[in-house]
Amino acid sequence: MPIANCVIIKECMNRSGNLIDLWSQEAGVASEHMTINVIVSDEQLGNKYKIMANLALPTLWSTSDISSIQVGLAKALSKYFIVEINEVHVITNIVASGTVVESGKEIQW
Repeated sequence: MPIANCVIIKECMNRSGNLIDLWSQEAGVASEHMTINVIVSDEQLGNKYKIMANLALPTLWSTSDISSIQVGLAKALSKYFIVEINEVHVITNIVASGTVVESGKEIQW
């Protein structure tokens, strides 16, 4: 259940490849349950990034897997939107079992 909500600036319209496949390859994990939502920003204030991603990961991932998934996401976004890696910012939130609802039922892992 890696889910990424990515806010991109309007100028990031160049795209190359399949973003889910790129993320899976960069992270070294299967793409089966990966989801990415892409949201175009109207305005960004303060410290600026071309891409800002909020990544939600369940607690069942190991520390090394979390590292691979979040770094893989940053690299995939950089490649897909054809921007420098220093223009990508990823924040990871770890989600506890029982705090996700799918099809009206709490998910336990």
